[in-house]
Amino acid sequence: MPNNWSRYVRRITGDATGRAIAQRLGVPESKVSYWRSATRLPSVSEAIDFARCYARPPLEGLVAAGYLEADDLEGPIVVNSPDIEQFTDVELADELLRRATARTPERTDSEPSPDGQGAPAP
Repeated sequence: MPNNWSRYVRRITGDATGRAIAQRLGVPESKVSYWRSATRLPSVSEAIDFARCYARPPLEGLVAAGYLEADDLEGPIVVNSPDIEQFTDVELADELLRRATARTPERTDSEPSPDGQGAPAP
């Protein structure tokens, strides 16, 4: 697949410096330099992040980087998400537990207990 990444980067960023682009994206300036000189292509996630950072459609970034062709985008894009009815109660409970524990920071001994008395809960 052909790519137009370096032209895309220049077109989207205008006359911004490599440093300014890198800071905006949170990547090393050398990476932007590689992109602008067509030395290296971005990864899929970098192409998506770049497009989003500049308020462009992520698919546009993937086309510019050569991961997709414009013809791939014809017609509506349908994302098939699973029907919740397909999952068992145990699978749903496991997912809820996984999400809850991922969001709950571990308490330390210096944190007050839930009763507010200062002693950590057992």
